[in-house]
Amino acid sequence: MDIPIKTRTTFAEYAALPESNQIVELIDGEIVVNPPLDRHQKSLWQIVITLIPLTRNGETRFAPIGLKFDDGNSFEPDLFWVSKDNPNCALGSDGRFWYGAPDLVVEVLSPSTEFNDRGHKFLTYQKYGVREYWMVNPEAKFVEAYTLNDDRLTQQGIYDATQPFVSAVLGATIDPKTWFPE
Repeated sequence: MDIPIKTRTTFAEYAALPESNQIVELIDGEIVVNPPLDRHQKSLWQIVITLIPLTRNGETRFAPIGLKFDDGNSFEPDLFWVSKDNPNCALGSDGRFWYGAPDLVVEVLSPSTEFNDRGHKFLTYQKYGVREYWMVNPEAKFVEAYTLNDDRLTQQGIYDATQPFVSAVLGATIDPKTWFPE
């Protein structure tokens, strides 16, 4: 059995890649490309529509746009929000990458991304202080919400399409009923 050889890539090498509308991430020093499924994009669009009125006091971005944490980790979360009061996350002078931890990160799970979203990305979001992290599963139709407490992302709850939940970071009740395409 051949074991694939992984070549470590630096952030500088990753940042030198040409601009693309593909989702291209640097995860633990490895370049990962994941074209999203239509179901994924449909859910993401519904989440964006829900959050736009709730995120006016800050900056909302959705993939593809880079979010750099360290030399080996630059992700393109499906959606992130940075409050105006957050001194730990800002758009760099390059205009291409945000640097630091946003207040809220939302990842829409796909079979090809779930392992990283639950694993390395989860731990990186926790390490750098993302205050709230949602994993939205359009296939199983639920949202897992995590909040940062004592430097650990702890599960706030798992909510299906019929269960609104409160976002402490946004200070609002979130109703996910439209997030799951048929």
